[in-house]
Amino acid sequence: MGAQGPRPTGTTERKNRRSAASQRSASLLPGARPELPPTAQRLLDAAHRLLVRSGYNSLSVEAIGREAGENKALIRYYFGSKNGLLVELTDALISQTLQGARQRLAGLSGIHDRVGVLVETMQSIADDMPSFRLLFDLLPRLLENPGMARQLADLYRGYREVNVRALWGDRPGDPPPIVHDLAAILVALPDGLAVQTLAEPGAIDVHRTLEAMRNFMEGVMASVDALPPAAAGFAEAEG
Repeated sequence: MGAQGPRPTGTTERKNRRSAASQRSASLLPGARPELPPTAQRLLDAAHRLLVRSGYNSLSVEAIGREAGENKALIRYYFGSKNGLLVELTDALISQTLQGARQRLAGLSGIHDRVGVLVETMQSIADDMPSFRLLFDLLPRLLENPGMARQLADLYRGYREVNVRALWGDRPGDPPPIVHDLAAILVALPDGLAVQTLAEPGAIDVHRTLEAMRNFMEGVMASVDALPPAAAGFAEAEG
């Protein structure tokens, strides 16, 4: 059995639930989520080790608690349920890469430089085959469960929003639909490249493919910049 810490109740539990909801909202911008409390991080790390060692079927709340040396009830306390922990684990597989990208983007304004960071981030994600093997073990199970699928949808909505913000930068007004479409393509591309690479190693020149994507993104954004404000979807200034 894991360490039997007290299970939070009453006011403390209500505060924790609000905190968990706040963290989930923050994860809509991956890489911006506050650091997890140490106990929650131990539970997440334990789930990651079990997934690496024995696959998805090993991820029971009992096994995670035992691996972490913590009371299994703390999974519900920190993540709402095992489902919440698994969605958090999915995000954790690439969150460090995304956090680094967000930090770099914060100091850039030119579209060439911002697109460069996005391409380098996609390269880092696509190159991480061990994490993709784990991700592809998790995703089918998450999608089978309606509750987890909704949480996964929130997570991927957040990934798209990160890309929209990276592409749009500090331009005035709202991004036009083409920018949102491009953001969705950027989310899909590393996953698709990883599937092809895992199925046939060496068949895809990932670097060359992403350089082609860089040229495409810069061309799309140049065409948006060339449009008049109304056609590009800029919000009209209020008098």
